[in-house]
Amino acid sequence: MIIKNNQVEQLFEFLHSLELERKPSRMRTRLKTLLKNRLLELANETVEINKQHIIYDENNQPVQQGEEVLIKDKAAWLKDINEFYNEEFEIPQDINNKEMLLSVKDSILNHSPSTFKGNEADIYDTVCELVEQIEYE
Repeated sequence: MIIKNNQVEQLFEFLHSLELERKPSRMRTRLKTLLKNRLLELANETVEINKQHIIYDENNQPVQQGEEVLIKDKAAWLKDINEFYNEEFEIPQDINNKEMLLSVKDSILNHSPSTFKGNEADIYDTVCELVEQIEYE
């Protein structure tokens, strides 16, 4: 399953919201653990990207204007952040992940709430597209 960095949190939160019991709940927790680790990596990498673009004073402290930290070149920063959030990572569809991925796919496609509206509907569509990639023979 290939996930863009900007989809990780949505998938994590959606999985967290599902009401599941027993084994499907355990399988969901396994995937959430992988996603949580990825979220920590993303946060650390975002900090590093931001550090490269922030304006620092003579004491190596970020320069602020009100509540806002000043950026050297906002266009360059936006380019780097957007590029980073569009990067993908893969949860391999191998034997080790088979039970977890198939269970999560079933939970999302067959045991999610039946109606969504607004932003929830958009998130559900994204999550469905992600799990529809899961295929084992």
